[in-house]
Amino acid sequence: MQRLIKKATLAILSFTMVAAVMGCSSSGINQQENSPEDGQVTLKFVWWGSDQRKESTLQVIELYKKEHPHVNFETEVFSNTTDTATQLAIQTANQNTADIIQADYNFIFNYINRDLIEPLDPYVNNNLLNLADIEQAYLAPGMKNEQLYALAIANNAQTIVYNPELFNKAGVAVPKDEYTIDDLHNTLVQLKQQIDDPDFYPLGNMIDVFYYLRARGASMYNADGTALGYEDDQIMTDYYTLYRKWIDEGLLIKNSINASKNDENHPIVTEKAAMYSVSSNAISTLSKLAGHTMKLLPFPVIQGGQEGKFIKPSMFLAMSSYSKNKEEAAKFIDFFINNEEANDILNGERGVPVSNKIAARLSTKLDEAGKEQYRFLEYLQSHSSPIDPPYPSSYVVVNNAYQVTLQNVIDGDLSPKEGALQYRSQAEQFMGGKSE
Repeated sequence: MQRLIKKATLAILSFTMVAAVMGCSSSGINQQENSPEDGQVTLKFVWWGSDQRKESTLQVIELYKKEHPHVNFETEVFSNTTDTATQLAIQTANQNTADIIQADYNFIFNYINRDLIEPLDPYVNNNLLNLADIEQAYLAPGMKNEQLYALAIANNAQTIVYNPELFNKAGVAVPKDEYTIDDLHNTLVQLKQQIDDPDFYPLGNMIDVFYYLRARGASMYNADGTALGYEDDQIMTDYYTLYRKWIDEGLLIKNSINASKNDENHPIVTEKAAMYSVSSNAISTLSKLAGHTMKLLPFPVIQGGQEGKFIKPSMFLAMSSYSKNKEEAAKFIDFFINNEEANDILNGERGVPVSNKIAARLSTKLDEAGKEQYRFLEYLQSHSSPIDPPYPSSYVVVNNAYQVTLQNVIDGDLSPKEGALQYRSQAEQFMGGKSE
């Protein structure tokens, strides 16, 4: 928890520095293009992801350099979105942001709203960036005031990945797609009973709290990002109660708050868990690491609730307003999204590509994990509701308060009701508003 608190504090200080920098500058940042005498340019590209993603992305960069020998790259790779967002805040405060940023839906608008991300429309208009094969619906999440700031790479969704071999070994039936949370509990109990291993937990981490709230007709934040998105604290109390109950029953790994890295030590890969909440595109990496194909399940239906599932951009590519090589950056973004050979290398690891042409091309070459990912996204087309607005600028510190409170509930230092009330008190303090 101390590490979480330090990381949150660092991010908050960094955002404060960003605000100070922007307060001393004009609302628009117009950096002149670099024109070195030798014609060479260097693009800095930052992303997060697994070793598999790093390897394939570097291969795409090498492919691009063969076709554009005057372009060099500096790359920086992080393990997750939190580390990326924290480092981006620091770099922005120092006006030293990467030219090209792999960004998440839930933090990129903090930078768009500060004019720190370059609008992409001029590069579309001068044909450096081709969007002809991308549906407007896939562009919309990266737009503000009818301008495109961040271009989605692919789509995915939160899901449960499961190991079919463990289910077969245990002789336990896999739930159907429209199963309930009670059905999930019964399945977890059966798995625990049938697999005789004290280090085995049927569920590696908990159902996503954002999904649970949506399925209960609420949301974590209100539309303006100024307060919590629910008034009834019984909803969060119920979630905390379920979380602790499943831990006490040995169905859920106790130290599951922090997500496992998608590497060889992941509980799904080591068979220390049969099910795990992940982004749907993670199935590719986890299947390769396990040596066999994993499968995907939607989150369970909450009885008496609403449709909580949603499709989201898996990640964006965006361009820093501080970049001095904007046209070159736009050309690389176009290559990353539209080039067939590049996407053969990437192979949809970041999700189902937004380019209809690329998605159709890859669909003919998919391995079993890829087919499962495509099947799941197709299912969600008719079993989902619109995505919530992006996280508020106070997300880092509010989420830290949530994590600390949840840990206190898990440890027994707070009851679920006390935890829900404490979280509300702290969230309202940080967000500066009342819930709706």
